[in-house]
Amino acid sequence: MASNEDSHQVSARESSKAALKTPKASVHTPTQNNSAFPVVYLVYVRRCLPVQGTRDYHPDQMAVREQVFDVIKSCFKRHGAVTIDTPVFELKETLLGKYGEDSKLIYDLADQGGEQLSLRYDLTVPFARYVAMNKLKNIKRYHIARVYRRDNPAMTKGRYREFYQCDFDIAGDYDPLLPDAECVKIMTEILTDLPLGDFVVKINHRRLLDGIFAACGVPHEKFRPVCSAVDKLDKVAHEHCCNLLWSMRYLFSAIAGMEGREKGDG
Repeated sequence: MASNEDSHQVSARESSKAALKTPKASVHTPTQNNSAFPVVYLVYVRRCLPVQGTRDYHPDQMAVREQVFDVIKSCFKRHGAVTIDTPVFELKETLLGKYGEDSKLIYDLADQGGEQLSLRYDLTVPFARYVAMNKLKNIKRYHIARVYRRDNPAMTKGRYREFYQCDFDIAGDYDPLLPDAECVKIMTEILTDLPLGDFVVKINHRRLLDGIFAACGVPHEKFRPVCSAVDKLDKVAHEHCCNLLWSMRYLFSAIAGMEGREKGDG
């Protein structure tokens, strides 16, 4: 027959196990001093983890982030940009059809008052909605905020469900390619101001590619297939891309044209 002391020890163990299942905080108001503020004692429990695909940021990490954001925002402001803010969720119909196959990664929210809503997938579509709604003719804006993806998280690869995007957009009527050049200029200024070391900026611009294809003798109606082959250069073996272009007989024309120019220069 168990004694009262044994029963008390069993109850204490069961209470400890129950406390590990549910997080809680106890509040105690000190009586030995004149402080009117309660002291909160946090009880740490098992399974107290953030949602998969998200993470917490510690004070030292936040300090670094704020410094980086300050550098980025200062550069944007030097170039005359203004900032806006848009809701974290949009009408579902505003977002659908804008991302192709990636539309399946949009977070849908429960129906609230008859409106079908979704968390924003990026900052570009909300900005387009903002420009159209306000009938803006010209704006240079930046926006740094969280976006959401209903994706399979891979934390080690940097694939999160919630993360920050940094957008800089120039909308309106401007001289050709000037906004494009300014965006590249802004990017180089930011990377220079941040202590990241040496860097290389690679430009993938459809108009530049089209000009190169035209100089190589590629017929205009074949620009897209050739462009698709070139886009695979960083995804598959270089020889595979060369063989693909060779099979279309555009690489040979390009090489012949380059050799002809070299001989002419000589």
